[in-house]
Amino acid sequence: METIFKNGNILTMEETTPNAEALAVQFGRIYRVGSTAEVENLAGPVTKVIDLKGQTLLPGLIDTHNHFCLYALLTDQADCRPAAGCVRGDDVIEALRVKAANTPPGKWIMGWGYAPYLLDDKKDLTKDDLDRATKKHPICLVHVSVHGAVVNSFALNELGFTKKTPDPPGGRILRDANGDPNGILSESAFMGPLFFDSPSIYMKMMAEYDKEARAEMMIRCAEHYHSLGIVGAHDPFVDALTLRTYHEVADSGRFPFRLCAYILNHWADPFMAAGIDRGFGSEWVKMGAVKIFLDGGMSSRTAAVFEPFAGGGGGTGILNYDQDGISREIQKFDGAGYQISVHAQGDRAQDMLLRAFEQTMVKGNPLRHHIVHAGNLTPSQIDMVEDLGLYITSQANFFSLLGDGFIEAYGPDRSQDLYRFGTFLKRKIKFALSSDCPVAEPNPLIGVRDAIIRRTGNGKPFGPSESITAQQAFELYTREAAYFSFEEAIRGTLKEGKMADFVVMDKDPLALQPEEIPSCQVKMTVVGGNIVFKG
Repeated sequence: METIFKNGNILTMEETTPNAEALAVQFGRIYRVGSTAEVENLAGPVTKVIDLKGQTLLPGLIDTHNHFCLYALLTDQADCRPAAGCVRGDDVIEALRVKAANTPPGKWIMGWGYAPYLLDDKKDLTKDDLDRATKKHPICLVHVSVHGAVVNSFALNELGFTKKTPDPPGGRILRDANGDPNGILSESAFMGPLFFDSPSIYMKMMAEYDKEARAEMMIRCAEHYHSLGIVGAHDPFVDALTLRTYHEVADSGRFPFRLCAYILNHWADPFMAAGIDRGFGSEWVKMGAVKIFLDGGMSSRTAAVFEPFAGGGGGTGILNYDQDGISREIQKFDGAGYQISVHAQGDRAQDMLLRAFEQTMVKGNPLRHHIVHAGNLTPSQIDMVEDLGLYITSQANFFSLLGDGFIEAYGPDRSQDLYRFGTFLKRKIKFALSSDCPVAEPNPLIGVRDAIIRRTGNGKPFGPSESITAQQAFELYTREAAYFSFEEAIRGTLKEGKMADFVVMDKDPLALQPEEIPSCQVKMTVVGGNIVFKG
């Protein structure tokens, strides 16, 4: 036997045998789970025995919607979050100025984590503000929702956005009193240049790193995730260069992280023509779903809703497709046998998406199509989700970060019906929790806490009737998450024959008050039987 972990509080996430004291690992798989005495008998002369001393061991955590590659890039850029000290507009400008001072002129720089409602002075930054940071670099200051951005004058010139440039379909170029672009870009006006265009801003920035630097970027990101107990993630926005980087670093043996790569529908035709289907790849990096963006975000007021958003400005959001358009996309990829993952937030977007799925997919959902976020599902729409067998991956850690923005956008009453996690579980809808990092911190323990207490950053209740338990929340990061990559037979629980992916914490999170759960310290993360992190 290679390794034995004994004297622990083991939470298996298996329904029939939820607890154990020890487990044995052989050839990267779990060989035995049981009592300490039972497992100790398997020890041989070269077995490594690790005494857990009562610490809690549970399956490795899986983030089913995490922009891993974008987060890896952004952590090398300007951190403009309040947590990084940017509590006023001028702090954001200073962070960008510092980054510009250390970047060659003409190269793109990014800031991330910014939103006016997160700042003490509620400052709506424009190109004029960003021009104070630098006039020698194009700047893209990404909104915390990643559904908009602010750019400076240099960037507007690079993008070719002028007074005569019309708003693109599904997006807005905001303008000043004279009709000139003021630097604020919404939805496709920002998403197009950042991601969809070829070459996009993201592609240009990644191409500026050499092969080894890109590899090191991904390795650092994986190491950070390991420190949080995360053993794998589904990256919903992987282009060709990033996919190649993932495979290269995995082949080098330096990336012990299970990455499921989703391909944007705009980029999917070459993969379809080559016959590259879901699951193609290795145990470390494999193809996942085709990703489609249907509408915008809630705090940015671009989610497609039937009833206008609350407060000044109103509006009913933005759609990237009409009904015929989204129906064609669903039919195209479902018909080709691809799993589909659709970003949909507002009830108007959900209505269109559910109609498209209803017209096309096989009941029971054998391809495991899923809705990402699903924050504003109405009761009748939940009925359709259940009837069709659709999956949902959503984000509890939005509540403490963006919840106040959600309440501001939807109003105090309407906002209490958002993100109906408790209802999903009662209806036995296949459901997983995720972070949508870099929108929110990737730390799953924050997500678990927020799924239980459902309060905003300012302490306001956020649909408390839809609270779930700590046990349920951890199941959604482990056992239930494995279904999204068709890996429930080999991952997600601690059972003989499954991958030896698990995390050791200093305390039992199920025994703590919800507010205390993020205080748990990850002491060890194991992937494929190998210790990849020790705290």
